[in-house]
Amino acid sequence: MIIENGTIEVKRKAANGIDPKTGFPVAPSDVEWGEPIPCQYAATRHNWLGKVDGEPFTAQSYSILIEEQPFEAEQIRLKDRSGNVVVERSVMQIDPLEAVGEIRILV
Repeated sequence: MIIENGTIEVKRKAANGIDPKTGFPVAPSDVEWGEPIPCQYAATRHNWLGKVDGEPFTAQSYSILIEEQPFEAEQIRLKDRSGNVVVERSVMQIDPLEAVGEIRILV
């Protein structure tokens, strides 16, 4: 059982087919977000001092728990309890936690 403090939504990309000239897939024109899934999240790393090419940025990663269910995603959007977007990120790792009936997602 999770203690809900937000939701995640899975990013779904609508394919536009194959470019007949190049043979490569055409970039998706539409992006849809799946149904909100209740979750419990916590920042595992939050560093305000990151720099790339002399420009500052905030390095952050999150651990997200959801109830056990079929789950596959490349990218997700994490929202807090109020519906504000916390982060949109690629999924780094999905770990089933069978002993407690949950799934841990690292972004």
